Amino acid sequence: MRDMRFSLGLFLIVLSVPFFSFSGDLRLECILNDAGSCSVYKNIQIGSLAMMTIGMLLAILSRPGGTGIKAIDDFDESKEYDSFVAGFDDEPSSDAIGVLKDGYEWLEYPVGSDTWYSRPETGGPWIKYRG
Repeated sequence: MRDMRFSLGLFLIVLSVPFFSFSGDLRLECILNDAGSCSVYKNIQIGSLAMMTIGMLLAILSRPGGTGIKAIDDFDESKEYDSFVAGFDDEPSSDAIGVLKDGYEWLEYPVGSDTWYSRPETGGPWIKYRG
């Protein structure tokens, strides 16, 4: 992922250079022709500068050698993803409340998944229903 962001950043920088140069040509033409409406070159120039800035940020923050900023370099995306996924349980918690029917408590977990769990009316661990 880091290499892809780095490559995208370099691509944006290279892509923005001709647009920036073209905006200079438009400005020169606007001055020579003494036209009153010269806002096109400004828009192209602003857009190309924004593209160049985004490209430089992507390239600097994603370069293979690191950014030089310890907090960013030490950040591990895979650890963050693993901790995020670990927050989701495959089974309902023991304090979840289901619907009582025929001496058993029934619970659909997650809601709308059509996966049902049951346990005795007296409580206990949830058991996945395979019916």
